[in-house]
Amino acid sequence: MVAMDAKNGIGINNTLPWSLKEDERWFLTISTMTKDPLKRNAIIIGRLTYESFCKYLIKYFVHWHFIVITSHSLESIIAMCPQSHVDVVVSFEQALLTAHTLSCDLEKGIESVFVLGGIRPYEEAMASGLVRRVYLTRIFSEYSCDTHWSSLDLNKFRKIRRSNSETLAELDDQIVEEKGVTYQFQVYELNEE
Repeated sequence: MVAMDAKNGIGINNTLPWSLKEDERWFLTISTMTKDPLKRNAIIIGRLTYESFCKYLIKYFVHWHFIVITSHSLESIIAMCPQSHVDVVVSFEQALLTAHTLSCDLEKGIESVFVLGGIRPYEEAMASGLVRRVYLTRIFSEYSCDTHWSSLDLNKFRKIRRSNSETLAELDDQIVEEKGVTYQFQVYELNEE
């Protein structure tokens, strides 16, 4: 799940360079919703993204289980955002293993796994061949960004419109204008060939 500008910019100084309420609603709704109300979703995320994420979204933490990729200690991660739903791993491979273990654990109750950045987790997720769906907010403006996902390749994916039974499917492919910024919610699914 990613939002990017016209030049594939995704961030500046470990924050989003834009503040778009409808995009935030789309992101929060899709990443927190589960079919089973007793479950939550796992989020694979890099340390810097996690640090900036904590400051703004702590009230939603009950809906997620974080798998943070970092070489820093667990204590420094927990001290930032105290909460019990965090695993700290040192590689993307370990993050995948942890996500799989959590999804098999009935007490943990993980329904879906999302990768929420930064660049390295995104690139490693796409290279793994395990990504089945990409949720992309395509912003048609250019922003001052210091982080770009230039290597994003969607050639193995096709743009879809999800079934109306899926959360916020009515927004798929819709052009939104907010605060003078035009953007579109795009959903891509892996070509199963």
